[in-house]
Amino acid sequence: MAQAEGSVMRVLFDHSVFSLQTRGGISRYFCELVRNLQGHQGCAPRILAPCHQSALLQEMENLPVTGRYVPPLPHDHRLRQWVNNGLSTLAMRFVSPDLVHATYYLGRVRIPTGTPLVVTVFDMIHERFSQSMPPGEQSVARAKKKCVKRADHVICISEQTKRDLVNIIGVDERKITVISLGCSFPIDRGGDTGPLLKEPYFLYVGNRSEVKNSMRLVEAFARSRRLGREFRLVCFGGGAFTDEELRTAGELGISPRNLIQIGGDDAVLDNLYRHAVALVYPSLYEGFGLPLLEAMSCGCPVICSDCSSLPEVAGQAALFFDPHSTDALRDCMERVADSVDLRKQLITAGRKRCRRFSWKRCAEETLQVYKKCLKTN
Repeated sequence: MAQAEGSVMRVLFDHSVFSLQTRGGISRYFCELVRNLQGHQGCAPRILAPCHQSALLQEMENLPVTGRYVPPLPHDHRLRQWVNNGLSTLAMRFVSPDLVHATYYLGRVRIPTGTPLVVTVFDMIHERFSQSMPPGEQSVARAKKKCVKRADHVICISEQTKRDLVNIIGVDERKITVISLGCSFPIDRGGDTGPLLKEPYFLYVGNRSEVKNSMRLVEAFARSRRLGREFRLVCFGGGAFTDEELRTAGELGISPRNLIQIGGDDAVLDNLYRHAVALVYPSLYEGFGLPLLEAMSCGCPVICSDCSSLPEVAGQAALFFDPHSTDALRDCMERVADSVDLRKQLITAGRKRCRRFSWKRCAEETLQVYKKCLKTN
């Protein structure tokens, strides 16, 4: 049903990702999208997540959320999804949204007949790297395909993701709009409290799965006597190092004091970016690569893979390498460590580059997708 002219557009975001993540890039995307949509007259966004486990929903103030934080328990994802599906379907009768935006592919919420559905596809990792996925993750690819086919419109966060979606699932290009992400870290923020770590370090951000190629970084670090002698390698997020990771690092000759894992909130990550020698991002595949923008906005040089969406995001503001070459990665790290001028060039280019991406623009372009869907339904 088309929206009446001049009326307020009620946009509902489902619980799906907030039932899965405490933090993460997808959760951040939807939190920032909702926060920026709130500033548009005629749009009333709301997150419906009855029993969520999102720390971001807790921390970001004044977000329109219907639901309560319930701390995660081991292996409770399926139960949480089931409970939230049922409660959301009941609540939907009272909310009466004009449009629903699915936050992930696993939600099973019954939406009113005739209500347009929009879904954002972030990457095609499950399809392209199915052999690297842990047991049970195969269901994500099936759910994604079903959700995309059902949706009235699909948003992709990069041209790379759009190409993969068209080639792998066969979605009509006319059904897809590419909308880039923004960055939540302020550029040129003052009031620095000083570094958390005294020693110089290279920074890695995110989980350490096979697709993220993090062990390639560890191997590259170990191959350089100078890096191991003068620098630390800091991994933010992803949980504590596993026994296997520690054993591999030891076999490569990396001292435990040189390999550090740190967790925390945005303030901790902001500090790590601002004082790192460089962010190193060796991923084999990314739908976007949000840490690149975060690092650039914080004045952190970026070293990253030359594949998938990363050149699309970084432009000329990063030092690129072949993610399959340990020596190429080591050489890039040594070049950045050796040259103050190169670091300054990357910092300047990065700050200029990240100004092209904003959550405000992301929200404005997404709002146009909503209006198009309501006009044609």
